[in-house]
Parts: sequence; structure tokens; C-alpha cells
Amino acid sequence: MNLRLFLALSLLFCQFSLVLAQEDLSWNNPLKSPNKNLIHGQGWTGLDYHRLPDDAENKVRKAVWGLSRHAAGVKLKFNTNAQEIKVRYVVSGRQAMPHMPATGVSGLDLYIRDSPEWIWVRGSYSFGDTIQYIFPLKAGIATAKDFDLYLPLYNEVTFLEIGVDNDADFSFISPSNNEMPVVVYGTSIAQGGCASRPGMAWTAILERMINKPMINLGFSGNGLLEEPLIDYMATINSSLYVLDCLPNLVRDTFSEEEVTKRMMDSVRKLKAERPDTPILMVEHAGYTDELVNMDRKNAYQGRNNLSKEAYQMLIAEGVEELYYLEKEEIGLTMEGTVDGTHPTDLGMDQHAKGYYSIVKEILD
Repeated sequence: MNLRLFLALSLLFCQFSLVLAQEDLSWNNPLKSPNKNLIHGQGWTGLDYHRLPDDAENKVRKAVWGLSRHAAGVKLKFNTNAQEIKVRYVVSGRQAMPHMPATGVSGLDLYIRDSPEWIWVRGSYSFGDTIQYIFPLKAGIATAKDFDLYLPLYNEVTFLEIGVDNDADFSFISPSNNEMPVVVYGTSIAQGGCASRPGMAWTAILERMINKPMINLGFSGNGLLEEPLIDYMATINSSLYVLDCLPNLVRDTFSEEEVTKRMMDSVRKLKAERPDTPILMVEHAGYTDELVNMDRKNAYQGRNNLSKEAYQMLIAEGVEELYYLEKEEIGLTMEGTVDGTHPTDLGMDQHAKGYYSIVKEILD
């Protein structure tokens, strides 16, 4: 037998073995379940793995609509006693970016809830037309556990199935109607850039810290405190609204008057619709290259000064349950970004810890 024929037969055998192995699995697709309410991290139902409802396409800018197809903050929850979990799925966009790896842009993250702790599950992965993750679990554990599966931060998921052994128990967990989420409207930083994996976005870290559902309305380069987004936020019965858009409002195209107007109008609109829901205004976390770039330092400091003035004017108007998070409380350090702006995992952790104290105080 010549070498070429041997290699061809070996490849065929491997493919056949893989098919047989996959036939021993039970594959579960939440979008094909009779229960249409299985997706977590969304403000509305029936969105597949997207973040804005279909009628938003004609109300928001094209760039925002495209980014709303990304699955940032979207999760699946399920319960299983499987000793190995496999996930296969397809995304519609590029799998990686120059400053953000494929595992963050297009990857998954799996956590076990072992109350009160969250345990990260290491998975092996392969990226191709169909992306595959395999999560081996500790052998000998027959007790079913609750899992959270975080979906990609910067990509649209068009197909997804979760596979477990045929003899394993498996069930998706629906979102609770009793827990009001925290809704975050922000920029690329809120969307998750540039975490190495979805569970390291600051919103995801904070979610695990406070044990409250989060809805991620971060839109890369497009967190502009726009009225249609504020209107959509107001339709969500939330425990807290977070406005963290200043990093996208430092451009010269936005005058100081316009930035102030957008901040104040956003708070007034949310309070008009949801007077009892707290709102957290957040300063720009800063650029960590400010020691060598005075223009960038002046830009964010100027916007933060406007933000604080807007907050003080709103308080003077009598707005209640309005809170403020300053740059220093976020605590982003020069080692915490990939490019002076977008946090690494370290910077994401700093963000989450900076948010934690004030968010816990508000929610308690």
C-alpha cells in the first residue's frame, strides 16, 4: 500500500470514528426547543442570540444594529450530570481581531455554579467553519450541576448545539421572572473588548460577584447615549440602569453642550419612564498612556468634568436614586489595557471590582 492511499484511508477512518462518536451524543439546540424562552442576558424574548428586538432595525443606526447581532452578555444555562460537554456552533463574522484573540471575539466560556462559588471549566477548542469546544468534567461526579455558558463577545452566533452522552441528564434553565436585571449601556469596553474570553468581560465578572442577571448593551464605538437606545432600555424592568458611554463621546464631533445634553436627557428620559429605578452615571475610566499623550488626557478629563457637572445639575433638579462612579474608583492601571484604552483581563477585573462596591450598595 502506497503512502498516499494509507493517509487517505487513515483520514477516512478518523472521520468515520468521529461520526460514530458524535452519534453517541444527544445534541440540544435551545432555539428548537418548544420552550421559546431559554436565552439569558436579553431584555426581550424571541431574539435568537441577538441583543435588540427586530423592530429596532429601523430605529437605530446601521452600525448599532449590526453590533446588536453580537452575542455579548448572552448566555445559556443548563443542568446536567454529563462528564463531558461538547458545543458546536457557527459565527457569521471574523473570528479574531488584531488586539483581541479568537477566544474572546468568537469563543465560549463555561462555569459551574457550586453555590456560592463559580468554578471556571477549562475547555479545548478548534476554530473552523464550525467552532467546537469540549469541556471535560471531573470523573465520577454523578450529581447534576448548573452551568452557565457565555457566548461570543464580538460575533453573531447563527447555529449552536450542546452535546452530552445519550445516557446523561440534560435540561436548559429558563430565565427567572423574579430577578430584575442590571442593564448596562456602554461602549466597546462594556461589550467586552478586549477580554481573552467571554467570562472575563467586566459585566460577566460583576454578574458573578453580585449574583444578579446582567444585560449587555455595549456597542463598540457606538455607545453614544442615543434616544432610541434609551427608549429601549426604559422598556426593561431593571434593578439598575448603568450609563457608561463617555469613552465614545470624546470625539471632536460632539460639542461640550451636546455631551451634557445627552447625559442629562438620558437620565431624565429613564426617570420619566421608570422613576423608581436607580441610575448609575459612570466617568471615563481614563487612557493609561496619559503620561505621554496630553491630548488624550485632556480629552477624557474634560468629559469627566462635564459628567460631574451634569450629575450635580440633575441632583439639584431633584432627581432621586441617581448615583455616580468616578474614574479613580474604577482603578484602571497602565498594565490593565492592550492599547491604552481597551482592558485586558486584568483591566476587566479592575473595572468589575471598581463597580462592585457601589452596585452592591445600590442593590442592597
